[in-house]
Amino acid sequence: MTRSPNTEDRWTGVLAKLPRGARLMLTAFLAIIGTGYLIAVLNIYHSHSKADGVDGMSLDDIRAVYSGLTVARGRPSPSRMLTMIQTTMREYISSEEDFEVLQAWLKEGGGKDTFDEGKGKKTPRRIIMRNCLRCHSASTDTDISKHAPFAPDEWDVKHAGLSEFLSPVAEPGKPTRVPPQYQIPRLILVSHMHMLSIPMFTLVVGLLFMTARVSPGVRGFLTPLPMLALVFDFGGWWLARTADVFIFAIAGAGGVFGVVFGIQLLVVTIDMWRPMREAGSD
Repeated sequence: MTRSPNTEDRWTGVLAKLPRGARLMLTAFLAIIGTGYLIAVLNIYHSHSKADGVDGMSLDDIRAVYSGLTVARGRPSPSRMLTMIQTTMREYISSEEDFEVLQAWLKEGGGKDTFDEGKGKKTPRRIIMRNCLRCHSASTDTDISKHAPFAPDEWDVKHAGLSEFLSPVAEPGKPTRVPPQYQIPRLILVSHMHMLSIPMFTLVVGLLFMTARVSPGVRGFLTPLPMLALVFDFGGWWLARTADVFIFAIAGAGGVFGVVFGIQLLVVTIDMWRPMREAGSD
């Protein structure tokens, strides 16, 4: 007697039955999504690996971005501005000498009393005027000036306009407590961008994985993990300000997402091109 397939069995292996053109389209889609995710991981490393003032990615980089960081005496004092000039904004600083002067000032905490110290025009104030105010002054009306305005116009920069992006002044002989580099407005922007995009392709890949010819137990365990990891990851961004344990949630959820999502992509791609076996009977 022929076994009556249940609903799950009817969908298993359905991708391998699609026309070749449809399978080529889905394979290209999965390749683009997979490559895009790898590039996103590289971008995270590039953007955050110096957030704690030390080269290389660590839990302290996550703390510096999302919850704030206590910096021991003698270590460079990281700040949002220091991280940015070392990573995504490096290309906009016109000379190596300007970069070295500005980096040294920021590592020392970006103090108001040293804002105009330097040789000739090589002071932090003048370097910021030459390199940053073309985009970061409010009068330019650029998107970046709306999120990070350093000054009202391009003609001068006040130290008070930079204070949000600098480290707090350390008390002599005490560790420095640096606030999170992602302040609430920035966190809102990043959260809305990621929450409205990543779950969409995660859902598509998860649904495709549900049709793969692997054991029901494996499908049932792996299918929801990436989406659940996103819940812990996104939630951790906000809750890390309240307890350090959520730093581990961010790191752990990111690792789970990457590994399981990669497995799903590979399994779906292979299963799509694996020949179908003849249906058996009882």
